[in-house]
Amino acid sequence: MTSMVNANSRQCGIGDVARSAGVTERTLRYYEEFGLLIPVRDAGGRRRYDSVSLDRLYRVWLLRELGTPLVEIDPDADDLRALTRRHLADLDARLVDLARQRERVRAVEDRLLDGDRPSDEALLDLLLGLHTEEPALTRRVTLLVYRDIAAGHTYLVDVLGLAPGPISHDGDRAVHAEVHAGDGVVWLHREAPEHRMVSPLTTGTVTASLAVLVDDVDAHHARVAASGAAIDYGPTDMPYGMREYSVRDPEGHLWSFQTPLTESTF
Repeated sequence: MTSMVNANSRQCGIGDVARSAGVTERTLRYYEEFGLLIPVRDAGGRRRYDSVSLDRLYRVWLLRELGTPLVEIDPDADDLRALTRRHLADLDARLVDLARQRERVRAVEDRLLDGDRPSDEALLDLLLGLHTEEPALTRRVTLLVYRDIAAGHTYLVDVLGLAPGPISHDGDRAVHAEVHAGDGVVWLHREAPEHRMVSPLTTGTVTASLAVLVDDVDAHHARVAASGAAIDYGPTDMPYGMREYSVRDPEGHLWSFQTPLTESTF
């Protein structure tokens, strides 16, 4: 394969690539033996991984995640966008299965908390991982109304640290946007008086709020507070097993960020 990298492109050594990709150097050499990776060599004969090699490595990783046997992998068969879409679809399918399993475990926990023994059928269902024939609830989407969707999107990403999603425009005006909070997605919706959907800026009240779990609520609070955000209250241990703080975005939506308390602290 001819290198497509110009002289100014960054090239990484095998150790750097292995550490970044979470694989061993032996795995990278193994991929090379199969012709899946073709790193360039420097003057000393050492492997150097340019952008072309890294692109191919990512394609190999995606195909492996999708269950493709190594001998059947062709990194050049699909474009990267198609592979990424397939990977997202596969992850969504796994989330559906995990949601079903979680609901079964939660139902058993509820029975145990009430002092009842789960039925034999419930335990068998839990052990065997049987799929219910009922339609599955596969994903939640939270919808919040913003007067200025573009500004709201910028704030949620830059200040609150949510992951950016797409923004749709009608001419110069943003009419829809998305941000990601862990495994959930939040839609920023335009004001739609015909559906009685308006921003808190219009009503002066909040009719919906969102709680997001984070790894370290105190660290998250410190970063958000340092930006000058409107903190409602600082990190507080709550009687329902969460340490949380709340902040209002510029349009008045109340966001709570939480970390579960350990059993020894409540």
